[in-house]
Amino acid sequence: MPSPFPGMNPDLEHPDLWSEVHNRLVVALANIALLGLNYRKLAARLQP
Repeated sequence: MPSPFPGMNPDLEHPDLWSEVHNRLVVALANIALLGLNYRKLAARLQP
């Protein structure tokens, strides 16, 4: 029987292997966004 989800590999997307990926990805993206905001605020304060 073909996979009901074409393009997805259930062996690679097993929950035991990927249980924390979404959480870690969201935290990493939030940290990157926060760094960008902090640099903008610092640059705004340093401008004459």
